[in-house]
Amino acid sequence: MKKLVVTLVLALGLLIVADYGAASVAEYQVSQRVREQLDLEEDPSVRVHGFPFLTQAVAGDYRDVELEAKAVRVGQLSELGVEANLHHARIGLGDVIAGTADEIRVDELVGRVKLKSSDVGRFIGITDLTINPAPKSALDEPVDGNEGSGSAPEGGTSDQSRAAVALDGSLDIAGNDVRVKVTAVLSLLNGQLTIEPKKLDIADQALEEIPLGDVFEKSILQQFTTTIDPGALPFEVTPTAVRVERGALVMAGTANDVTIGSDGVTTG
Repeated sequence: MKKLVVTLVLALGLLIVADYGAASVAEYQVSQRVREQLDLEEDPSVRVHGFPFLTQAVAGDYRDVELEAKAVRVGQLSELGVEANLHHARIGLGDVIAGTADEIRVDELVGRVKLKSSDVGRFIGITDLTINPAPKSALDEPVDGNEGSGSAPEGGTSDQSRAAVALDGSLDIAGNDVRVKVTAVLSLLNGQLTIEPKKLDIADQALEEIPLGDVFEKSILQQFTTTIDPGALPFEVTPTAVRVERGALVMAGTANDVTIGSDGVTTG
């Protein structure tokens, strides 16, 4: 009995090694195709989720393949994060083993682009900028000095194309380095991210009681007002949603029936 147990444990260990070994082959194949499609300088990281892997490989149907490329350069942005999840990515086992997979068919592809606070800060000229989610109630409030322009559409906070963001950074105010906090609306406009400030708070206790005046306050808010083009989502996915994470602005979209091949990307 003891020998049988030892044999079973060894056999299980070999299967696990084989499983992860096969996964690494598939991950490399996907990584190469994605690097070509996104024109990346380095191979993106690829992880095939789900165990056992071999059952997915034999079926040629991988339930969730996660891709991530860091520090992608697009225009003035140099630290862009590009991510995607391929749900039910289909690649023949023979093509994976032979390294000849020239086409990947995907039932659903979720693409994301992440703009780090350091990139956004350089873009708007606030080098110590921090980014955090803000209360959703901020979406229903008018922009300061511009009543009605920032009001939420029918359904308000359920609109995935808008999100509330808290921006925190230092500005030169009357010769003083003053930290300010701005609540703003992040939204999608023609595939670009727009930041529309709504509320200003002075974080410096020595100055927070001093009235700045409407003109001066608007000039500060204007510095946070911007439109950023982070480039297209991976695999030509159309952006439909935005969200705010700690330290990043995120643009996302979903496409169905995607084919990734040597001739490009097609949907439908």
